[in-house]
Amino acid sequence: MNFDRRKFLCKTAHAALGASVYSALGNLRLVHAAASANYSFSDYKALVCIFLYGGNDAFNMIVPTDGAHYAQYQTVRPAIALARNTLLPLNAPASGAGSPGDGGSYGFHPAMTDLQALFNQASSPVAIVANVGTLVQPVTKSQYQNGTVAVPPQLFSHNDQQAYWQSSPPSNAPITGWGGRICDLIASANASTLPMLNSLSGEDAFMRGETGNNYIMNAGDAATIDVPDSWDTNANNLKSVFDALRAAGTQGNALERTYAAQINHSLNTAAQINAAINATGMPNFDSFFPAISDSGLDRQLSTVAKLIWAANNGVAGYTGQKRQVFFVSTGGFDTHDRQLPIQPVLLGTLSRSMAGFHRALNSAGLASKATTFTASDFGRTLSCNDDGTDHGWGSHHLVIGGAVTGGRFYGDNPSHTGTAAMPSLALSAGNPNDAGYGQIIPSTSVDQYAATLAGWFGLSASDLALIFPNLTNFSVKNLGFA
Repeated sequence: MNFDRRKFLCKTAHAALGASVYSALGNLRLVHAAASANYSFSDYKALVCIFLYGGNDAFNMIVPTDGAHYAQYQTVRPAIALARNTLLPLNAPASGAGSPGDGGSYGFHPAMTDLQALFNQASSPVAIVANVGTLVQPVTKSQYQNGTVAVPPQLFSHNDQQAYWQSSPPSNAPITGWGGRICDLIASANASTLPMLNSLSGEDAFMRGETGNNYIMNAGDAATIDVPDSWDTNANNLKSVFDALRAAGTQGNALERTYAAQINHSLNTAAQINAAINATGMPNFDSFFPAISDSGLDRQLSTVAKLIWAANNGVAGYTGQKRQVFFVSTGGFDTHDRQLPIQPVLLGTLSRSMAGFHRALNSAGLASKATTFTASDFGRTLSCNDDGTDHGWGSHHLVIGGAVTGGRFYGDNPSHTGTAAMPSLALSAGNPNDAGYGQIIPSTSVDQYAATLAGWFGLSASDLALIFPNLTNFSVKNLGFA
């Protein structure tokens, strides 16, 4: 692809202008909409985002199993192609709605036995959304290579694409994330002062709202302030000093009052959350997660299951929650080399944890109240880099929940065509979905994927347009999986 400086500058200017316009006007509209929103629900729903940091190679997570498509896959990935007889068959419709869309059949990576079992069962709760990625608007190969339509800034960059996936405005410096914006607009639904959005994996763009009271906690509990020990009975011991600093009505200026209010709010919130996690009568959700002893995905999702149960079972101090959003994550997906030995651990953990979470909720009659979905920096190249893959664009994603119409594919699978000789170059010439070097152009946008989830959550069409400013550029607003 020839580099055109004028087109590059034009596209950069458009992206910068779009970012400034959205930041100045979009955020003001969101603040106004949040102030006037009046959502009210009689049911409970939770969204659970699982972010796969590093860029998951979904082209080895979901692999063609029919002869013709498998041969194409094997040709373009000679060093990392999975053996056909090891793939776990998926019983999706062969044609029409819910089929892969290319006339082929597909299977999961051999490590994903737990999700395969759920995908293939009657009334399946697992859906596959094919070839999702960051987009400003639909783009063809020729449009991308000629620079005639806007595309997201800084494609193929980890930090920028993580931010874009989690924020989805036309900007690579997001002020808010779409998780935070959802909670801003729907905050009136909860008759509780507890945070609606909880991260069990640190702070990232997804968490940021304009007005929301979002909360960062540990994988297994809410962090509490290490209050100084009261071992010293002297009236001037450290605990007495600390208690005096935060005692009601004793502060002499606004800074001290603000400090005391924040400290007390933090202590009270942590106490309520930890009491909910350890509530009397709580089912043994930990038993559904074999790796519960560490702070990884199993522990994060077990804690989420406990909080969902507490919100639905009248646990004192945790009532009044009708809508909640949770953010969890796992990493290690930047597989530039040694992908074959690394990916079974990554995908095996993902499959076990997602299935365990669904089964835990189902055991308590709560499976239909939560929808869990994957997200990641980007996909990886369809072509291989010796024994690994490079940064790509479009990728497949997983959605699971009792309200999900599963056992089906949504969206369009990309072409796997290429040649064995120098496949990373041949892909660009022979594959209609390849942007170059095996980087597959998404056919479904993050906005469409996220708006479908937010629609299930209860957001109105007008509010969806505020949360996802690029949604108007796509003819299909709801993918239909939930």
